[in-house]
Amino acid sequence: MSTLKSIFAGIALLLICTAANSVTKPATGKLTRDEVIKIYIDATTGGNVSELKDVLDDDLQFNLQRGDYVTTLGKNQLIDYLKNNAISDPSVKITTTVMREDDNSSTIKVEFGYAGYTRTDEVTLSKTFGWQITTIECRFM
Repeated sequence: MSTLKSIFAGIALLLICTAANSVTKPATGKLTRDEVIKIYIDATTGGNVSELKDVLDDDLQFNLQRGDYVTTLGKNQLIDYLKNNAISDPSVKITTTVMREDDNSSTIKVEFGYAGYTRTDEVTLSKTFGWQITTIECRFM
């Protein structure tokens, strides 16, 4: 009888562990939309661009608006810009808002609140083979 109880307990434990691990996870190597945004935020606020190259589309357009002037950068130019102009400010307040989303695209507003000014980035992501950033509209207020 004790052997039978042990077998049933083992089967029950196996089923519980299997059910607990059945949470849907993205395929290996595929990042979620939120992970891509986190990588972008880390690169923007701390200069950590090591993973950024993988989440930017090859045809990326980064439009930086300062007053009436707009500067457009491509993928490699943006990476170089972030490497050389990282703003490490521990007091920055970051807010993300989903502006639009569906299964294959999304637009996220990321606000960086620094002392005295706010930087607002509208990041557009597209999902073809995995989530990638295709366009960034950056404004200072």
